[in-house]
Amino acid sequence: MGRDERPGAQTASPPQIDVPSGAQKSRPDCEPGTAATLADRLGMPSDALVRLADEHTMAVQAWLSTRARHAARFDGLGVTAGSSGYMVTLLNLALGANYPPGTSDAFISSEIEAVKAFFADRGVPWYWWLGPRPHPPDMGKRLERHGLAFDRSSLPALVAPLPARCPPLNPRAQVWQAASRTDLAAASAIRRIAFRFPEGTALDYFEAMAEDWLRGSPARLYLARLPGGPPAAIGALILGAGVPGVYVMATLPQWGRRGLGKAILARVLSDAAADGHTSIVLTASRFGYPLYRQFGFQHVFDYRIAAIRAIHRPANADERAQAQGYMQDRKRDAGGAKHGP
Repeated sequence: MGRDERPGAQTASPPQIDVPSGAQKSRPDCEPGTAATLADRLGMPSDALVRLADEHTMAVQAWLSTRARHAARFDGLGVTAGSSGYMVTLLNLALGANYPPGTSDAFISSEIEAVKAFFADRGVPWYWWLGPRPHPPDMGKRLERHGLAFDRSSLPALVAPLPARCPPLNPRAQVWQAASRTDLAAASAIRRIAFRFPEGTALDYFEAMAEDWLRGSPARLYLARLPGGPPAAIGALILGAGVPGVYVMATLPQWGRRGLGKAILARVLSDAAADGHTSIVLTASRFGYPLYRQFGFQHVFDYRIAAIRAIHRPANADERAQAQGYMQDRKRDAGGAKHGP
């Protein structure tokens, strides 16, 4: 499908995406299946597939939340946290729970309180994403005892085999890879409006990470429009833990249901397959889930999402002391380093 544009190339006339041969009918191998059949197709055990998707997602989310201009990172023993500094909950995340066997209950409690203190010091709203196999297994209950509450809805993690090109596309959709700060500014506006960020928040989200997005590694940003129209949709291909993933899929409301998101997703999948990858990962909102299923994505597990309760028990004196001591011990090693996914 459409040619690749190198970073720095002109995008005044984006290439029109081609409709893949045979795209007028869904291919049989893209019909809905199960995670087990997907694992078989990829030649790996189901547990390995789950681990691969989780490691990728954790790596990329940690990277994304620490690339903003005023970002900060927390590296604990069993959890990583990243704060963009923006007043957007999904851009400030504590990720996972993977404590070594034998880690004391007191240490885990102190690290939970240290994570809470990290975000409190930043003054931002935040989530804790808990994956499919936390250690200790009762980590969810521990978070609840420390004043967090889980959303009723979970966040599905999906995986698709590559190549995967199923549904027919809008042949008029124009898709191109971001290659200038003008492209990044348009993408920031699309994301801010489509995701309903607070007024005045993340005005230069992509421009603040211009080097990351314009060099095309580990992240590639794509935009789409219809002929004569403005850029109206975005999506990204990001490599993490050696696996590609689909991110920041968004379309301006007034340009919805015209095949722009579908055209971007087709381009992302095509480019990932051309790079030699055999599978691709994403997490899906309830709005995007039906679209991803059309492309052969299979639901492999769910993330549980926790946030601080509006009213919760404040930390007692011992917990505050544990968190303060923990943070002082960790500051020697923090250094503010930013890591790639």
